[in-house]
Amino acid sequence: MSKKRVHELGKQLKEQGIELSNQELVEKLHALGYLEVKSHSSSLEDDQAHAAYEKILAERKPKPAPVRPSGPGFVVRKRAHVEPPTVTAPAAPPPAEPEYAEPQYAEPQQAEQAYEPEPQEAQPEAAPEPVAAPEQPAEAAPLAAQAAPSPGAEAAAPAAPQAQPAQPAAPVAPPAPSAQPSAPQPPAAQPRPPQPPMPSRPPPAGYRPAPPPGARPPMSAAPGAPAQPGAAGQPPRPPVDPRTLRPTSTQAVVISRPLVPVRRVTPPTSARQQFPVAPGPRALGEVRELKVVPGSLGREREFIDVSRDKRRGRQPGRPISEEQAKSLSGKELLQAAISDRAYIPIRGKKKKPTKKGAKTQITEKAEHKKVIRIEESISVSELSQVMGVKASDLIRKLMQMGKMVTINAQIDADTAAILALEHGYTVEKKGFEVEEFIPEVEVDESKLVIRPPVVTVMGHVDHGKTSLLDAIRQADVAAGEAGGITQHIGAYSVNTPQGPITFLDTPGHEAFTAMRQRGAQVTDLVVLVVAADDGVMPQTVESIKAAKAAGVTILVAINKVDKPQAAPERVMQQLTEYELVAEQWGGTTIMLPVSARTKQGIPELLEYIALQSEVLELKANPDKLAAGRVIEAKLEKGRGPVATVLVEEGTLRVGDALVTGVHFGRVRAMMNERGEQVDNVGPGYPVEVLGLSGVPVAGDEFDVVEDEKAAKEVAQHRATKQRQKELGGVKKATLEDLFAKAKTSGQKVLNLVVKADVQGSSEAVSQALEKAATKKVGVKILESAVGAITKSDVLTAAAGNAVIVGFNTKPESEIENIASQQGVKILMFGIIYEAVDRIREEMAGLLEPIIKEKPLGKAEVRQVFNIPRVGQIAGSAVTEGVVKRAGHVRVVRDRKVIFTGKIGSLKRVKDDVREVAQGFECGIGVDGFSDVKQGDILEVYELEEIRPSLD
Repeated sequence: MSKKRVHELGKQLKEQGIELSNQELVEKLHALGYLEVKSHSSSLEDDQAHAAYEKILAERKPKPAPVRPSGPGFVVRKRAHVEPPTVTAPAAPPPAEPEYAEPQYAEPQQAEQAYEPEPQEAQPEAAPEPVAAPEQPAEAAPLAAQAAPSPGAEAAAPAAPQAQPAQPAAPVAPPAPSAQPSAPQPPAAQPRPPQPPMPSRPPPAGYRPAPPPGARPPMSAAPGAPAQPGAAGQPPRPPVDPRTLRPTSTQAVVISRPLVPVRRVTPPTSARQQFPVAPGPRALGEVRELKVVPGSLGREREFIDVSRDKRRGRQPGRPISEEQAKSLSGKELLQAAISDRAYIPIRGKKKKPTKKGAKTQITEKAEHKKVIRIEESISVSELSQVMGVKASDLIRKLMQMGKMVTINAQIDADTAAILALEHGYTVEKKGFEVEEFIPEVEVDESKLVIRPPVVTVMGHVDHGKTSLLDAIRQADVAAGEAGGITQHIGAYSVNTPQGPITFLDTPGHEAFTAMRQRGAQVTDLVVLVVAADDGVMPQTVESIKAAKAAGVTILVAINKVDKPQAAPERVMQQLTEYELVAEQWGGTTIMLPVSARTKQGIPELLEYIALQSEVLELKANPDKLAAGRVIEAKLEKGRGPVATVLVEEGTLRVGDALVTGVHFGRVRAMMNERGEQVDNVGPGYPVEVLGLSGVPVAGDEFDVVEDEKAAKEVAQHRATKQRQKELGGVKKATLEDLFAKAKTSGQKVLNLVVKADVQGSSEAVSQALEKAATKKVGVKILESAVGAITKSDVLTAAAGNAVIVGFNTKPESEIENIASQQGVKILMFGIIYEAVDRIREEMAGLLEPIIKEKPLGKAEVRQVFNIPRVGQIAGSAVTEGVVKRAGHVRVVRDRKVIFTGKIGSLKRVKDDVREVAQGFECGIGVDGFSDVKQGDILEVYELEEIRPSLD
């Protein structure tokens, strides 16, 4: 049996004029006993739904009056309460409860006889009188044509098979005892179709309102007495024109209908009460035709009412026309589709527009709106949205520029400006501006003063750079340096007869390339030191290139001219290959022969330095905020981060807020190269600064700002930019990278943790160790920092299986114990090339050793002895080389190797010996082999391990 949902039941009630919300309908069903209903989507069986529908309809809609038969001898009469307009009705007692009057039915035979009228004048006929019918007065007349039919009569009227012609008025039947006789009415006129209900309006004057449903109408004094129009002594009511009467909400107008032959079944004579059928959406007695539609799986069935289709002139199974489809509701169309009577509309051709519409105008943004404001970077997707360009077009353009990016990749402002320019946009940087905190001060010529020149001494290692500075400073710095070489930048201020000069001593070792480049960037003049006996060396050439790249003047000092093998002319000839021509040879480069040992040529060197500084006109403003560059940085125990800076402009004072790179702080103390504390430092002088938040990077610029808060903001902004750059700079794996990784898949890697005393040395050591990597063994620096070796360094090395390299720094005893517990190796060095050589040994130790077989000798088995508890002993004679007890042996029989093992025992007569030389006899026991036969050959050899080469 099919089911019906609650909301479908609500729709069916709505068609009958009963509007209930889903919640109200659910509560009503609960009141009726359907507790299984939870919501409007719950389902009920078809019979349950129908029963609930009937109950709700019976409660919410008043029951219509029972259908009264019409035919010969029967007249349906309804009392119309009409009062005279000037007469007031007396007070009546409260109405009593009405009783149901059983309608009297005529016999079927009488109904059939009365259905054959004759065309003659209307004459009263004697009709069978009902039981207990009161006597009608003489004024009683047939039904008036203007009276409105009862609801039951209206429902029965459409069901009549056909309209009958007007019949003469039949004799009036006596009414039921409970009904009062109505007013006299004129004879029945030509029947008119039922009028639609008129809108309710106030009743006319003189009309008595109808009693409410269920109330008993007032009864006359005597059943047989005639109807009294009013109280005693009142004149009768005037007749009413039926054409002026209209039905209202409280008054019904009875309209006569044509007589329709009705074949009625004789009612039962039993006294059992006849309950009328509950009213429904269809008239009583109508035959409904249902079509059974099985479900998709054949388990359910649905009953579809096709009677409505017949009434509308359609046959089941025939297609629905377009006109019929328009008159049907959506639910009816769905039911028609289920019963194979669907209407499929045919899409018509699209009509061409009669008038051509206006074209869409293509507009462009104004020039002031085509400006893109970004910070340091912007993603490709954001840039495409701002410009209204497809992201794929931008990615294609970036690929043409050689950049492999994705839609979410960040691109810098310069690249975004190139892309925006092609589409007519301009890019402007916005956001944080460092210039707001570090403003540029205009140069005031009146406040400029002469500053000391900054001279950088450069050259190859061990060519006498530090010794030359010692001769100028009258000090002995070179004697205290490890290995006699300089391994970090030294800044010194020297007072000479020509004035103060600031010297920067740079390392000459190849590992300190970055230091030499930093020295060339901050200097005014470069003194290139070349040994007269060695000539031009690789680091000499590198120093020349760094000085030319920085655009500074080069002054050549040919050192060690006091040696017998010195050849200054050869050096000058070699320098011409690098576009350095001496003034003696018509060039512009000053070349002086000097000797750090005998101090030969040093006064002339100082004079030429002073001369060059005058030519350069070195001046600065000491009144502005200080600015300069970090030369070296380190982390000292008890002092914290220490930075050696060179003041280029302004005056640096104790208490100034300083920012350099991502670090900031307030200057707590300053010391010169002699360890003396100073309060202020002018331009052109080096100084050590304490009070920074971290160890700065050598080569970074420093600036003094108004307060520490501003310095912190600038440092944090730079740190954020650095993180974004690191995150955005992750390179996607390319095909070449995959091939390179496949080639080095078998490569060993030595992980290192580098700690040094100063930042420049840490950088130099890390670069030198990374350059030591080969194709077989690579080097990876897990961490490079400044300061002493700490516990965190040991834990980092243990996690990464790394070796700690300490350069000019040592761990504490507690740290060494932790390292031994974690199995971490700590290597400490004071000279950089020693560190490189030791790390290469560690790299070679990662390679698998090469096993090489070394032949020792041969022995021939002459006799075999079986000794209890010892085993088999081969009495042999050594024919070649020597037989050693620690060697390996191969047993060869008939030129085939049948066993390979080690020698278990070697005896000469009864004594154990280590080896037996050629020409002697001995007893050889083969470990793990007891099948030696006479005539076998024993080949003795040993295995040796060869350390593989890194190259």
